[in-house]
Formats: sequence, C-alpha cells, structure tokens
Amino acid sequence: MNFIPRSIAGSFLFACPPATDARGRFCMLWDADIFRAAGIAFSPTSACHSHNESAGTLRGMHYQDSPYEQSKLVSCSQGAVLDVLVDLRRGSSTHLAWEAIELREDDGLSLFIPRGCAHGFLTLEPASTVAYLLDGEYRPESSRVLRWDDPAVGITWPCLTPILSDKDRHAAAYSA
Repeated sequence: MNFIPRSIAGSFLFACPPATDARGRFCMLWDADIFRAAGIAFSPTSACHSHNESAGTLRGMHYQDSPYEQSKLVSCSQGAVLDVLVDLRRGSSTHLAWEAIELREDDGLSLFIPRGCAHGFLTLEPASTVAYLLDGEYRPESSRVLRWDDPAVGITWPCLTPILSDKDRHAAAYSA
C-alpha cells in the first residue's frame, strides 16, 4: 500500500492494488493502523454511497464551513469518475487550487481529501458508483456548495453541459 502525495496540501492517493482471481477483485479501502502508522489522522464517522445512472452527472462542489469541515476518502466502486477537490482553506499554500483525479472501479485507488476542501465528481461512464468515508459530523446548517464552474477557481471539466441537481446548478460563486 502506498500513499502518493498530490498537489493540494494534505491530499494524497491511497493506492492498494486489488487482488484478482477467478472470483473477481478484492481491495482494501482503508485501514486505521496503516493510516495511523503513516501519520494520517483520519477516523471515519460515516460512509456514503452515490450511484449515478448517466455519464455526465456532476455532483459538487460540496463542503462544510468551519468548525464542521470534513475529510473524505473517496473510491469508485463501479464505472469511472473524475474526482475533483478545491482547497478553500485560507492561508493554505494551495488556497483556491484544484486537482482532478480519474478513479476507476478496478484501479485500487482512493483519494484522500483533507478538511477545508470542496469535493465533487463527474461520472465518465454510465452506472458509476462512488463510495466514501467521512471524518467529522454532517451538519446541514454548515453544508455549502461551491459553483461547479466558478471562474475564481477555473476547474476544467471534460463535460460542458453536465447533469446537475437544482442545488448544484444554483450554487453561489466563491467569495473571499
């Protein structure tokens, strides 16, 4: 298992190549002892599963305001997605930087997104499923959405007309 640092401060890929045999694949998504040994404080309090029927479905960019930020460990369990994070932490060396990582059901990769970052994904194939672990309590009153096409961030999406929820479609632009 490897921890591969990414360009956003505190983010990384957790790479655990799947074991494959005639029955299929098996892959570890998270192990408390391995994360602890690597010096990564991550104690999931909830798990989520998002199944998306159509390619071109965009969910995001979601986050929670202080003091209820959440870190996430995101995997694609079916299909393929472009997983995106944006650093919203004031004072961070990568503030307002974004990064996109393609996650596929058979790649054995999970993306760790630190607290204070917005997160979203675009499905690249039909019937794509994302599973993720969250560290920190969900607080609806602290839940926020960053506009998916916010010019202050400038994410380059491979789809210019994604399928969006009303909440994501009407999200506000970033304000410093």
